[in-house]
Amino acid sequence: MTPDRRTLLALFSLAFGLRVLYAVVLGNADATAQDSYDFRIAARMVQSLDWITTPFSPNAPGYRLLLTAAFKLLGVSWWTAVLLNAILGAVTALFLYRIGERLLGHRVGLISSLWLGLSVNHVHFASLAHRDVLVTFLLTWLAYALARPFYRMRAAVWTAFLCTLLIHTEPMFLLLVPPLLVFLALASTHHRALSAQYVFLFMTALFVFSMPWTIRNAIVYGDVVPVGLEATRYTAPISRLLRDLPPEVAATTPPEAVTIQRPGFFANEREFWRVVRIADSPGEPARGVAPEPAWSLRHNVAGILNYAILLPFFFIGCAFAVMQRHRAALVLGSMVVSYAVVRGFVGATDASRLWVDPLIILVAFYGVKVLLDRRRAVTETHS
Repeated sequence: MTPDRRTLLALFSLAFGLRVLYAVVLGNADATAQDSYDFRIAARMVQSLDWITTPFSPNAPGYRLLLTAAFKLLGVSWWTAVLLNAILGAVTALFLYRIGERLLGHRVGLISSLWLGLSVNHVHFASLAHRDVLVTFLLTWLAYALARPFYRMRAAVWTAFLCTLLIHTEPMFLLLVPPLLVFLALASTHHRALSAQYVFLFMTALFVFSMPWTIRNAIVYGDVVPVGLEATRYTAPISRLLRDLPPEVAATTPPEAVTIQRPGFFANEREFWRVVRIADSPGEPARGVAPEPAWSLRHNVAGILNYAILLPFFFIGCAFAVMQRHRAALVLGSMVVSYAVVRGFVGATDASRLWVDPLIILVAFYGVKVLLDRRRAVTETHS
């Protein structure tokens, strides 16, 4: 076995073993399975194929289809969901190693992979039958595809396939398709004509890959519903623009409308980047900000150990990426910033960072690497 394969095996074993060990020691199979909507729906999907022709769930189908396949192979059990999430989490750690090794530096990849493998938040979420681990895995895979230089046209098709999987797991990423098209048009290659071909091929492949489930939804719901009813939250403005006729005015006067205040952009951004919450937050009902209790000691300590260390170096890494025009670091940092901006409009908590944690880790340790390289260069100059 080569040294590279030994490293991959060690990283996978560490990440996978910790997630399974956490589930054994601290997991609650009965409570977790009963509280998980995805678990209950996937268990029903195993029993019958009626879900193909009936509206079985309003949410995106990606995670439930994968969980159903796992249930078919290993049986309907909370441990099946744990093993699936543990494998996805461990493979995500391997992606970090590969991204760092090939694009940012071997040590950056190794330390980033170890950091993610030991991350308390990711180890905890692996014990829950939710789609968060799968979304993190797919987003990291997509980041890997985008960070590498585009040499062949099939890269656009592969990127569209990964994007389709991600959107059909979490429809919120529909909002990130326009920035992705801008990236492909401006930065996929140095030739505008080739970049235009990449954009066209990407859009065509994305449309083709999305058609099967869209056709299924059209048959089930009698209307064009991309991804799922959950996605209409993000596609409703476009649907209103494409209507042939304006909506009919109600014949009767509706009752007095109730205004629901929602948190604004800056309130959402503050929560997205929050590291600790030591005291209770009274909230601001006038601005739609609900009161929040103080976090537990374990939650605060985990936030300090993770983000109080990572976030400063992340922003330093983003600055170095801009200064050095480092493609991979620019792509990873831009994905995090774009996602944070979208979260500011659709709502966010500190848990919303989970999906982009691997990218934050990579850019942060890239920043550390550049700082150490500059210090070493200064030391050698003076000596």
